[in-house]
Amino acid sequence: MRIEDEIHQQEFKDDYRRLLANLLFTNNWVNQQLLPFFKELGLTLQQHNVLSILRGQHPKPVCFGDIQNRMVDRNSNVTRLIDKLIEKGYATRDICSSNRRMIEVRITEKGMQKLKQVDEKSPELFARFHNLSKEEAVLVSDLLDKLRG
Repeated sequence: MRIEDEIHQQEFKDDYRRLLANLLFTNNWVNQQLLPFFKELGLTLQQHNVLSILRGQHPKPVCFGDIQNRMVDRNSNVTRLIDKLIEKGYATRDICSSNRRMIEVRITEKGMQKLKQVDEKSPELFARFHNLSKEEAVLVSDLLDKLRG
């Protein structure tokens, strides 16, 4: 559906204002798809993002700064997120033996199992985005990369 129809606006002052409205509206739509999906699995989007980062480095540890730099939502409180993941048994936190000022975070086996659960359910989530062809998905992604410069 066109953004004009979604927000009941007949026209925009220019194409860039239409783009911005469309990006903001679509961001909210995507979140409406993701939030219940992850909530059902007992995770938030940010917790899933951190677990995915940790799994990508497994079995090596990841320091807080590297996690923050690799997150999709860089405004997240990494310390709080990691505390929650530790509380759930999905991650561990240790002081680096070679640099005591550095904290190392690792994913646990329970965290790996939780991501396996997410992976098994993911086709259900991604099916919601299949109204775009693979080529269109690549094009949209490339255009978003270009937009960010």
